[in-house]
Amino acid sequence: MYEKYTYWLSRERFYRLKQALEDQGRSLYETKKTVCLPLAKKVHIGFVPPDIWQSYDLCRRQLSWYTESRYAGMFLVVSDERLDVPDLMPTTVIRKIKFKPPRLPAPRQGHRQALINRPSYIDAAPELWADIDAMDPKLQEKWLKIMGVRGMSYKNLFIYHCANHANFIEPAYYLEDDDGAPVPYAIGKTNQVCSACLEMYNIIGEKFKKKLVVPCPGAALFAGLGVNRYYEVETLNGCC
Repeated sequence: MYEKYTYWLSRERFYRLKQALEDQGRSLYETKKTVCLPLAKKVHIGFVPPDIWQSYDLCRRQLSWYTESRYAGMFLVVSDERLDVPDLMPTTVIRKIKFKPPRLPAPRQGHRQALINRPSYIDAAPELWADIDAMDPKLQEKWLKIMGVRGMSYKNLFIYHCANHANFIEPAYYLEDDDGAPVPYAIGKTNQVCSACLEMYNIIGEKFKKKLVVPCPGAALFAGLGVNRYYEVETLNGCC
């Protein structure tokens, strides 16, 4: 069974947690490369310092969503169990589930572009995220190879990336829970989505009680998450 709890913490609260865990004889793994690495099964308790979000060239543009979010400057802790520390509530719990989307955007019919054209997405997207022309063409080619994408330019693939994030901001593709609330889901396969950590860590889509997320190539490569598999992200508490 795959299960991970996430916590967004101020610097002060993070160091209090770190001390509390060390007093219990437990240590935290600090990621120094990709922010998705703490999602790996082998990492029992990991954390992402604020400066890591812009330190990895391959993900710097994509993770600009963090620097413009309300979580900017905060520490992220990811644990494979709920931490038994007083006054500490997890932000989300992530679980691997079996799910097949009932409906996806039709190819070549402009459905993805329609999601991107919505004011909700345009207002939310960071300027750096959208500036793919400033991205080194060699880095774009590297991304395509990592994603296993053939016969598509990075510019065209970027439409898929944007539309997937847009669907977690104002969903057109979603289920309804027992209370009638929308549960947005990913609208692409692993090689069609990007920076899925933004949904898993509630940087995008935090207003929804549940989201169904497909790992991006980076999460599959670095954290070992299932390719083309869905993960349920349930919001349990606000940050801080």
